[in-house]
Amino acid sequence: LPMKRILAVAGIVAVGVLLLISTSGYRRSRLHTFLNPASDCQGAGYQSCQALIAVGSGGIIGLGIGRSVQVYGYLPEAANDSIFAIYAEKFGFIGTTALLGLFMALFARLKRIIEHTPDDYGRLLVVGILAWLSTQAFINIGAMIGLLPLKGITLPFISYGGTSLIFVTAAIGVAFSVSRYTTYSIATNGGTPNDSIAGRRGNRGTYKTPVSRRP
Repeated sequence: LPMKRILAVAGIVAVGVLLLISTSGYRRSRLHTFLNPASDCQGAGYQSCQALIAVGSGGIIGLGIGRSVQVYGYLPEAANDSIFAIYAEKFGFIGTTALLGLFMALFARLKRIIEHTPDDYGRLLVVGILAWLSTQAFINIGAMIGLLPLKGITLPFISYGGTSLIFVTAAIGVAFSVSRYTTYSIATNGGTPNDSIAGRRGNRGTYKTPVSRRP
């Protein structure tokens, strides 16, 4: 898309968001709490303040398993929405870095599946799964460290809750099923994922590589 069109759409969205915030006292309060949670730590900013305390209390190596203080009634939704703050308190900077590394490894694997899937439907399916899980993780973690406003969104694989865990694991199963089907199809028909993609594009008339022209 042209940059002017992108900027125009972004401007319209920004104006709409500002109008929604300015016409609602509740939204203005939420925005003020997000920008300065310490101004009302005993009221609207309570959860944000307690989450930051939990993250900061973890330090480098954390307090250890079973030694969390915030989990005992101080931090709301400690097992669900606020689980990252409790994890950071228990395992510290080292533990949270390891957790983020695991998420990045998973997302990199999903990206690799997307790149090696010649089928449009399968590729778009995995794109949706990657966008869903990465956005959900980013919003949850960002809310706990003060980068984003608080939202009632769980952390994939970590937050307590059977329904969320079932849907997340099912989505990952679907993604790896797409990868398995692609691998099986390539092994059966011969060639590589790049050959399959080149052939598919060649059939559409976009271009044909020497590999796709091969009889």
